[in-house]
Order: sequence, then structure tokens, then C-alpha cells
Amino acid sequence: GLYRNALQLLQTQGMAEPQQNGLRGTFPIVRYLLRLPSAQYELVLEYARWPLQVGLEREQAERTASGESGAAENSSATHSSVMSDDEDEDWPKPSVIVSMVFADDRPAAVSFPRTRVASYLRQLSLKLTVQYLAYVFDTWDDTTPALHDDMVAAYLGLVEENESRDDEHELRRRLQLFLKTSHQYSPEKALARLPDDRLFEERALILSRLGRHEQALCLLVFSVADLALAEQYCVENLDNCANVFVLLLGILVSDPPTDIADNEAEQIRAEEASKEPADDGKSTDFLQKDLEAVRTRMHRRFAGHLLSKYHQNIPANSALRLLPLDMEFTHDIFVYLRGQLCALDQDMRASNVVRNLRIGEDFQARRQLQRLQSGYVVVSDTRTCPQCLKRIGSGTAFAVIPPSRTNPGDAPVVVHYSCWQRQKSALKLADAATSRLHAAGGFGDHDVENEDGVSPSASESFAPAARVSLKWA
Repeated sequence: GLYRNALQLLQTQGMAEPQQNGLRGTFPIVRYLLRLPSAQYELVLEYARWPLQVGLEREQAERTASGESGAAENSSATHSSVMSDDEDEDWPKPSVIVSMVFADDRPAAVSFPRTRVASYLRQLSLKLTVQYLAYVFDTWDDTTPALHDDMVAAYLGLVEENESRDDEHELRRRLQLFLKTSHQYSPEKALARLPDDRLFEERALILSRLGRHEQALCLLVFSVADLALAEQYCVENLDNCANVFVLLLGILVSDPPTDIADNEAEQIRAEEASKEPADDGKSTDFLQKDLEAVRTRMHRRFAGHLLSKYHQNIPANSALRLLPLDMEFTHDIFVYLRGQLCALDQDMRASNVVRNLRIGEDFQARRQLQRLQSGYVVVSDTRTCPQCLKRIGSGTAFAVIPPSRTNPGDAPVVVHYSCWQRQKSALKLADAATSRLHAAGGFGDHDVENEDGVSPSASESFAPAARVSLKWA
């Protein structure tokens, strides 16, 4: 209640005609809105409308006055600018109000429902909507799809209602940048909002997001009539579509589709008419007759440029199948075929190198397998275990101890598995005792032997052999 009463008082004082008090203009109410907590966002939306509307009306009046004023009023421009600066302090512009109240790092502004604020600003001005959403995306990294869809709709609305060609060019540039960088908006919704007779570059960007690259390239070639832009599109989408240059090559050597605007034909007519003005009607008939010939010559020349510059991205089996038989064999075609043959020869050489390396690896693996399979021990019925001196039978678990490192020529030793386990446990105990003696300043390794008279340093000799074949006698 007190918040509302204070805001109502500030609005009444700001609207009063004799503004001799300190509450003149819309700035006092805007400054008070900054103090409200986030729970009072309904009051913020309600009482921010009047300052925004007043600011929009003042901007519209200034644009009208500047359009009606002539060159004779330039002498009083300095005096008027000083008065307008004094007035702007009490009557802030709508963009300043949005920056202060909504697009700000205050906790209250951050917690405002952003979809609600965007809808609220869209009712007042699309320009303010774009300003707020740009701050939301750049500063707060908001990835809400609905807000990104609102941004696309706001940009399209500004482009439609803008009358200045320079402003429209800047708006379209910003819209195209947003369509390229944002991945949260819905391409289907954005495509449905586009007009059918213009904004073909924006339509191509949205079609690329949907993976419809061939339709996008048709628009850039025939509707936008910019072959360089089509080439740039292929470079930017090469990672998403490996055969995008092949698609463009197929479009260049084909007839234009009938379901899209053919602005390229109008551009060719205008260029040819500027070269040879039509004074008796004959030139116009000639241009109409040979339009496709001029287009074909231009497209084939650009196709040769693509083949020579991006030969590594255009496979020969696809390009040669698309090129018409009557296409002139130019230097660009020669460069393309030479690049393809060099690439093929390089691939064959690389394949041969890999093949020879694989043959060498296979030979080494076979030799290592043969060497491992040549080592074996014979376990006969009369063979005894050197640890327990008992016979090793065919149904007894045993272990094969390889030769020691000091005597690699000795034969492997076959012992009972249980004997090997006991010997290994004894060696561990001996190693532990040696470690304790070392810690207490006792003996060295040569002074300690286990109960079987074997030094702990010989423990490595009792590891079972990993690659020894067995033969039963």
C-alpha cells in the first residue's frame, strides 16, 4: 500500500503543469522504482509504463520536429540543444529507463520474470524489447527458447516497420548475426514469420539450421543473386554438410527452380541494358532471348572457379557426373583435374606405405610367436620336484620357474605349485625381516638367508614362467 501511494504521488507531481517543485518529470518515479524489491515487480511494471510512454511520445515528437525543421533553423541549434539537455535530466529516454529498471545487475532486476518483461516491453516498443533481450543474452547468458524466439520476432518487426534503408541494413545485419550465433530459437517458428517476397538471406540462414542446404543455396544464387555469398555459405557450412560444394555445383549447372523468386534474371537484364541501352526495342528483345545464355555462361565460369579453388572438397566422381558435356575445358577445369590426380596419386602412395608397414608388423609378430612357441619343458612320470623331492604326476598342479637373469642358459625348473607358494611366502617373510634389520641398522642382504638357504635377492627366480609350453612324456 505505501509503495503504491508513493508511486502515485510521484506520478501526479511529475504530470503537474507548474513544475516548480523538485519532483518534475519522470526521473523521480524511475529512481523510486529502483528501490522496490523483487516481490513488487507488478508495481514496477505498472508504474514504469508512464515514464516509458512519455519518453516514446517525446522521441516521436522530436523526430517529427526534426523532419519539419529546415536549414533556416540551424542558427538556434545551440540554444535548443542546451534546453533539451536540461530537460533530458528530468525526462530520461526510454532506452535509459530500460537500462536502469530492467537491464541492470540489481538483484531485483535479475529476478524479474524475463518472459513477462519481454512481453511487457513488446507492447510498448520493439526497439526496447531488442535492447532488453540483448542484455539478457549477453550478460546473463539466458538460453530460454521462448526469449530467443521473441528476439527473432522483434527483429523482424523492426525490419518491417523501418523506413530508412540504412537503418534496415543495420537491423538485418544484426538479425543475421543473431540467426547464426543463437542455437536456442526455433527454426520452424522463425521460418513461418518470414515474408515470402523478401529477406531471402535470413531465410537461407534458417534453412541451413534445418539442414536444407540445397534450398538455401538456391535462394542465394537466384533470389539474392550473389554467387560470392553462396560460396561463403559453403565455406561456413562445410563441417555440417561435407558435400555442400557439390550441391552448389549442381545448382549452377541446372535451370532455376520455378517456386522461388528469380531476382538474378532481373539483375542480368539491368546489367546488360546498362551496357547497351535499348532505344528501339531490339536490345530488349535480344536480352530476353539470350538471358539464359548469359546466365549459363556466368554460372559455368563461377563453377570453374569453385572447382579450381575447392578441388579438395569436390570429389571427381561427383563433379564429372554433374558437369555438362558441352562445358568448355578452361584453365580452372585443368587445375581441378590436376589436383584430383595428384590427390589420387598421394592416396595410393600412402596406401602402399601403410600396406608395407602392416606386412612388416605381421612378419615381426610371426617371428615373435615362433620364438615363444619354441620354448618348452618336458614333464615325465619320473620327474621330481627339487623342493620336496616328490614325483610330479599328470594330475598335480605345478609351476615352471624360468632361468635367473645371472644364468639365462639354465633350463627352466618345474616344481609343485604348493611348493612354489611356500617358497614365495618364505621369501616374503625373509624380505620383511631384512627390511626390519635395515631399519634397525643391522645386516645387509648378503648376511640374511631364509630357512632353505636361499638369499632374498634370488626371489626373482621363483616367478612362474609366462610363455613356456608343456609337453608330457
